[in-house]
Amino acid sequence: MDAIVAAAPLAESENERLLHSFDLYLARQARSNGTRRKYGEALAGYGHWLDQRDPGSVGADEIDRYLEQWRERFQQRHRRSPASASYRAQINALRAFYAYLDRFSLITDTHGQPLPDPMRKILPPKSEPTSNDWLRPAEDQALLHCDGTLQERFLIALLRWSGLRVSEAISLTRADLDLTPGHESLTVRHSKTPAGRRTIPIIPELQPLLHHWLDHLNSNGLTGPAVPLLSSRHATPMPISFAWRLVKRLAHRAGVRPRPCTCHTPLPPHQPGRPRNLNGYNKSDVTPHTLRRTFGSDLLNRGLRLEVVSKLLGHATTTITEHAYAELLDDTTRRELLHALQHHTTHNDITRTT
Repeated sequence: MDAIVAAAPLAESENERLLHSFDLYLARQARSNGTRRKYGEALAGYGHWLDQRDPGSVGADEIDRYLEQWRERFQQRHRRSPASASYRAQINALRAFYAYLDRFSLITDTHGQPLPDPMRKILPPKSEPTSNDWLRPAEDQALLHCDGTLQERFLIALLRWSGLRVSEAISLTRADLDLTPGHESLTVRHSKTPAGRRTIPIIPELQPLLHHWLDHLNSNGLTGPAVPLLSSRHATPMPISFAWRLVKRLAHRAGVRPRPCTCHTPLPPHQPGRPRNLNGYNKSDVTPHTLRRTFGSDLLNRGLRLEVVSKLLGHATTTITEHAYAELLDDTTRRELLHALQHHTTHNDITRTT
């Protein structure tokens, strides 16, 4: 479904038609459904603010005022300031939209003369480098061996032993599995970037739970190739929000990075703006992406080459992998250096002895 059309199903006004055209343009550029949805949500609010005004005639100062009003509305609605990432997402959506308008010469003055892209003057907040929140060995083992439902345990195992993004995991179908002995693998056909389309070996640690889960699907008549791997009883894919909740639920039960609720309410609903309302019922700081980072960190710690890890994670370049695992790579480099020096010293001692 078109993300922007979903926000404004009747493309009656000129601005709604323009937003619809922009969404179709994103589709032709092979932008992911997630990106289109995020842009659509941000631009629906901007379109409402514009009313009948031509977006191509709006100046940078007016867009800046709109963004300030957006921050104020967010503060009133959620009783907290928006995160830098949320504010940056608004700017990114507007940047993409105005880049589209500029490309097709739709930014003009009242006389039809071209104007510069106003978003060039709007600077997003600096992105703070994120820490590599991979699970340490004790945490990893606690989570993997925690009691839970088959659905919970399989989701944890799938994310942990494949390095999939959660959006990739829920897009998998039974047809994406190759269970040929000695060639077991899963194929990611839907990802946020072309590099994300890849084939990942199904490693031995995942296989037992995978077979248990497939038996569960079979017992419920969910045997067709188009059935989602993470399927409900009605053959519908697991919602991303529910996957997040399952991961956090099991992590909390395992005692891995539990998050106390500051409103001291034992059961939902919690007070607005409290930690457990930031991402559903937020019982732990562990997220699906923590498991993806753990997969990558584990492979690097085992000595797998950076290029191979990058390919398995579906990164567009090894630079992305290096940035995400910089601290870990520094430590790995140090260990390799010390090992090489130790080997060199031992070799020299043997040479002198002989």
